[in-house]
Amino acid sequence: MHAQDHSTFREGVVTGLLGAIVVAVWYFVIDSAGGQPFHTPNVLGKILFRGDLTPGVHHVVPGVVAGFTVLHFIGYILLGALLALLTHTAMRDLSLRMGVWIGLVCAFCLVAGLTYMLAVATGERLPLWSVLGGSFLGIAVMGWYLLRRHPEVRDTGRPLGDEVDGPPHPGGRTV
Repeated sequence: MHAQDHSTFREGVVTGLLGAIVVAVWYFVIDSAGGQPFHTPNVLGKILFRGDLTPGVHHVVPGVVAGFTVLHFIGYILLGALLALLTHTAMRDLSLRMGVWIGLVCAFCLVAGLTYMLAVATGERLPLWSVLGGSFLGIAVMGWYLLRRHPEVRDTGRPLGDEVDGPPHPGGRTV
């Protein structure tokens, strides 16, 4: 698909909305299955907006849940826009494909570390596996959507990391 056929920003917004919806549905299903709907966004909202590291688990505050949900969607839309921009950049310069993957792995590890710290700081009121599972699903859906729209990033006929010529060897030969 050519750049003039669509807007990178619009594609990024759609990508981010897909990720945000998948994560929000994941939280709702997991929390409802545990008998506490809106538990995860309630705990995260209380931590972010009130600085409360010991949030009550049985009292859901609708304003906090709504505020966190808005922040959640804005964050995912920004992430989707960044991923769409990186995808379009990697289409122009295939040597950047490996950098995009390494960046995604590093970003997920950062989210995992921050989530672990919050889980420990809140006395396990924040379900670590639920947040990491939702984050992984959100990133996977966003990556799937972008790869479906831009198969040329995936199928170049050369393995990932083989886009750059090897360094010259003594005597002027290249490998």
